[in-house]
Amino acid sequence: MTGTAVRPSWAQLPATLRDGLNVRLGPIRHTQVQGGGFTPGLAARVLLADGRRAFVKGIRADHVLADQYRAEARVAAALPGSVPAPALWWSQEFAGWVVLVFDDAAGCHANPSPGSADVPRVVSMVAGLAAALTPCPAQVPAAEDELAAFVHGWAELAAAPPADLDGWARRHLTKLARTETEWLAAAKGDTLLHGDISASNMLVTPERVLLVDWAQTIRGAAWLDITDLIPHLVLAGHTPQAAEALVTDALNTAGADQEMVTSYAVAFAGYWARVSRLPAPPGVPHLRGYQARAADAALRWVRHCTKWE
Repeated sequence: MTGTAVRPSWAQLPATLRDGLNVRLGPIRHTQVQGGGFTPGLAARVLLADGRRAFVKGIRADHVLADQYRAEARVAAALPGSVPAPALWWSQEFAGWVVLVFDDAAGCHANPSPGSADVPRVVSMVAGLAAALTPCPAQVPAAEDELAAFVHGWAELAAAPPADLDGWARRHLTKLARTETEWLAAAKGDTLLHGDISASNMLVTPERVLLVDWAQTIRGAAWLDITDLIPHLVLAGHTPQAAEALVTDALNTAGADQEMVTSYAVAFAGYWARVSRLPAPPGVPHLRGYQARAADAALRWVRHCTKWE
């Protein structure tokens, strides 16, 4: 699964937006709206009359997620050319929408399942990001502040344990709640972090793996982006031991402390366990189901990390 959102078709867009794109890009000959993703905005590959291809994304300027699109535009404009990401052509607000236009990337979403040839390429790409993104090239929130606000959940769940809570988690709620904030002490750093490392944000081309959707960037320690790979690998079918082994060298290079990695694992499992129980946001009906599956994968990782019985 590469996403949970319901996206608008090209015909469903306001005529003023479509007309504005034709003026700003030149005549558009063909459009292909991309499904999936985790936000209900526009995502389309377009072929222009002069033969150029571009990727267009956007959302209504008054949408609750519009500031994420604005943030992505600022960061994309600041990314060094050595970063494996589609280049930003331009970003503008018109017709009541926030619009970003990028190089078109003719690739497929990464396949992170066991045995996939994409896995070592994905790990290598993520491991190499810090070299190009340190020092941080953009003004973004600090990881220790931004993530502290939402990457947690066990304290809330411990206050009122849900009836369907995993039995192992229920037995260890007190320890989980105590452990889920320890990693923040090691989150500080001067690396631009993508902040949303997952297969849905990776496009594999014959030449390289591209990282897209730079809307949740933060400044912090390089080990955080690398660690984010682990639960997604588990979700894709790897055992927690195998997933950790795939990124061990990269974590060591980034100076990760295993106790902090464990605490971060606990925090992310708590986050997914908490938010998966919230009502689905408008336009993203399948998000909570995905988060419940992610919570299960992260909890398996936590059990491996903690060795608690």
